[in-house]
Amino acid sequence: PYPSSFNPPERTSSGVEPVGGVAGALSSILQTPYNPQQAAQTRRYPAILGGAPDPSPAGEEHGYGGDGSAMANVTAGLGLNTSGGKSSFLPPRSASTTATSTEIGDASPTPSHSSGVVVGEPADQPVAANGTTGASSFALPPPPEESSSSGPSILPKRIIPDPNDEYENNDKAYNGVPIPSAHDSSHKKREWLMQMNQTLEDTAVGQLDPNILPLSTIMNGWAKQKSSEGARMVEMWLDRVHSEYNSENPHGVHPTARMYTMAVDAWAKSNGGAAAARRAEALLERMDRLYREGGGRHEALKPTTGIFNAVINAWARSREKIAPSRAEQILAWMEKLRDTGGEDLDISPDKYTFNTVIHAYAKSGAKESATKAHRILDNMNQMYREGNSSVKPDTITYNVVINAYAKSGGKGAAQEAEHLLSRMHMMYDQGDLSVKPNVVTYGAVIDAFAKSMERNAAARADALLANMVALHQSDQVRHSDLRPNTYVFNTVINAWAKSKERGAAAKAEEMLVAMDRLHASGFPGLKPDAFTYTAVIDAYAKSGFRGAASRADLLLDQMEAKYSAGDQDLKPNTFTYNAVINALAKSGEPGAAARAERVLHNMVNRLRNHGGNDVKPTTINFNTVLDAWAKSGEGEAAAERAEAILEWMDRLNKSGNTDVKPDTITFNAVIDAWARSGCKRGPQRAEQILNHMDELYQGGNIDVKPDTYTYNTLINALAKSGDGGSAARAEEILSIMEQRYSAGDKSFKPNTRSHTSVIDAWAKSGEQGAAMRAEAILTNLRNLYENTKDPDIKPNVYTANAVMNACAFTKHDVDREEALEMAFRVFEWLDSQPDIKPDAYTFTIMLSVCANLIPKEEAPVRFESAKMLFEKCCESGHVNDHVLWKLKLTVNEFEYHQLVGAGVETKAQDLPQQWSRAVANNRKQGDSRNNNWAARNRRSRG
Repeated sequence: PYPSSFNPPERTSSGVEPVGGVAGALSSILQTPYNPQQAAQTRRYPAILGGAPDPSPAGEEHGYGGDGSAMANVTAGLGLNTSGGKSSFLPPRSASTTATSTEIGDASPTPSHSSGVVVGEPADQPVAANGTTGASSFALPPPPEESSSSGPSILPKRIIPDPNDEYENNDKAYNGVPIPSAHDSSHKKREWLMQMNQTLEDTAVGQLDPNILPLSTIMNGWAKQKSSEGARMVEMWLDRVHSEYNSENPHGVHPTARMYTMAVDAWAKSNGGAAAARRAEALLERMDRLYREGGGRHEALKPTTGIFNAVINAWARSREKIAPSRAEQILAWMEKLRDTGGEDLDISPDKYTFNTVIHAYAKSGAKESATKAHRILDNMNQMYREGNSSVKPDTITYNVVINAYAKSGGKGAAQEAEHLLSRMHMMYDQGDLSVKPNVVTYGAVIDAFAKSMERNAAARADALLANMVALHQSDQVRHSDLRPNTYVFNTVINAWAKSKERGAAAKAEEMLVAMDRLHASGFPGLKPDAFTYTAVIDAYAKSGFRGAASRADLLLDQMEAKYSAGDQDLKPNTFTYNAVINALAKSGEPGAAARAERVLHNMVNRLRNHGGNDVKPTTINFNTVLDAWAKSGEGEAAAERAEAILEWMDRLNKSGNTDVKPDTITFNAVIDAWARSGCKRGPQRAEQILNHMDELYQGGNIDVKPDTYTYNTLINALAKSGDGGSAARAEEILSIMEQRYSAGDKSFKPNTRSHTSVIDAWAKSGEQGAAMRAEAILTNLRNLYENTKDPDIKPNVYTANAVMNACAFTKHDVDREEALEMAFRVFEWLDSQPDIKPDAYTFTIMLSVCANLIPKEEAPVRFESAKMLFEKCCESGHVNDHVLWKLKLTVNEFEYHQLVGAGVETKAQDLPQQWSRAVANNRKQGDSRNNNWAARNRRSRG
């Protein structure tokens, strides 16, 4: 049962939107009818709690030896890796440069009794302008040797202040240089830090005065740079503190646990991955070693819960597969230290420790991670019930577990997330104020539904948002933390965009309009942004209904107009333009190809005029527009336009735009445009382009190598032409494919479609002996499949239909008798197959065979043949209006009434339903087959 404060979304099986959805609750809030002409756009989707890789399988060691050996082979770096005539175009890509990685040497001025833990930065490692030191990596130090000091090892046979803590800057000047405030620019802060570094360099060892150089402020400043360089700078200052201490600094400068915690936290936030996490571990090991072996000299370095938390946080942020398991391993070790460390160590996991481990699981995104995070939450609750108040779960704990479910995408994950939300509401209603759901909670649950792809998921996400809005409006003081924001609305819009439900795109746009209205009525955090608009546009692109592409195009126009008017949040980006281009290209609407090209021109012009990477056309954009022209049905003009776009791509590439480079898919689209053009010179031009592709490939341009799809498209062009000699040429091309494939080039492998297209070319040729050639190709294909069982060359119903079609339209009297026998022979073979059967088109063709090849003088034979075919058609459920029309042309009116039981004007929908039961299913199967072919062709193109 849900608590009184929580109204769960109604779960329907019919797909009807729940009453609590936006169409209900939010419409009542807005109190004005929905106007689809209003719009606004996206956002950058701030991750609620981040995201990362899978944990490693249970039991895997990950290099942590049971003997305390260090993790070996550390290779991950902590810095940034740096890296005409048609016959002559498309130069090869320039090789990217990769900086060589170096290991950070032992530049640490550690005390003489230290074991030489590797910290600091080598003097010859330059700092780049971007705040890194190149693609550097470091070697972990060896583990500390077993000492005679009492107490367990500081880490489990190998191995924060709170990362959210702010180290306050002193509001004063040091050495005449004022410390920058929190409101100063990052440039000013970095400038001050560099001045402090220079002052340190000018100060002799042993003379550092903390009144001139505020150590904690400087170290904290570098830590907040959130970079590998910043972390190394913190370590450099820490090393200098050690040198000052060893030199008996008169100002009492000495290393502290807080300094080490800052250094660990700096690595945690450096985005350095596993290498940064191991670096954090090395700092903790060094600190513990100095504390235990220092003979009382380093009492200020006694390890704390805070630095352990910082190390766990470093792993949680590392995005490494082993991060969750390593974080939990350190948590378990903390518990062991708590139980066995005695008075020497005061280390005990707290709420932040557990939350950070849960966070590591949430960021991994693995399906089992959510379950493990939930287990830790249950353990925290159990420990709290047993009296440990320091580990009581709070709202953040629950939010992170819910986020783990959202990222896992596993079956039932959204329901588990919703269950935790209801539990939070129940505990809050019972007086536990520390677990009150907030907007982050709802956002994570909504995100779980958005990613689940389950039926009605979008409607349930919608209803959750409506419930959150209703709660906030019921008491805006008590529920101030449920104030809706752009992120939550965007998540629901994204859920609708991914939904396959009817009307999903319109509901996504309704959400956009709702955001506009709520923003105008006093919700400043609800302003639509670029993500909002892009998600709605994408919803229209995927909807497939008539007019959807035009709607997406109009939304883009609205975005551009508002951006031009000064709304910087509505700047269209590459994803926005991609969505509109895809919508137009797939729509088939009149003029869609030209409109898609206009959008592409806008992208290119925006890049040329404003620069930047937020709007950057790529080869994929151009290929999509080319495909739109190929399928536009505008004939020769479309093919000419496709060639012009290909030449445009080449000019852009040669002028330095490496993101736009013609490839095999580009040329295939142009060839397809000529194949579909319907003009006499189409096949010839298609073959010229294919030959040119081969020349470019042989000349070294591997990006334009012809493939199976290229040759199939050319064969299709020849098949559609119907010109004399086209069928023979198509068969020659099939032979070339077979030869090159047999020679070892898998890119030229003929498939079922290759053979079917050649058969179709013979069927449309009208040449003498065409039907015999068609059957010979089918027979060869059947033999190949029987010998190899290769699914790529398995004959199908379309192959058989093409042969029967060649028979049905035989034009030469000398071929008629043999064609008739051949057609029924192929039909019987098809009907006898266990996994492929005749379809409606098969029966239509075979009735044409009877009408065209059985003389009218042999009326009884025609009737018996037609009767046999029609009865089989009724039995298999393939009767449609085309079959009835062909039947009417084959038999007389009396015979028609005898077979159908109705007059010749009867439609298929007026006949028994079981006669047509398979027609709709066969249409779906045909679509699936085409999609499979398309997917296979995409793979071959790649």
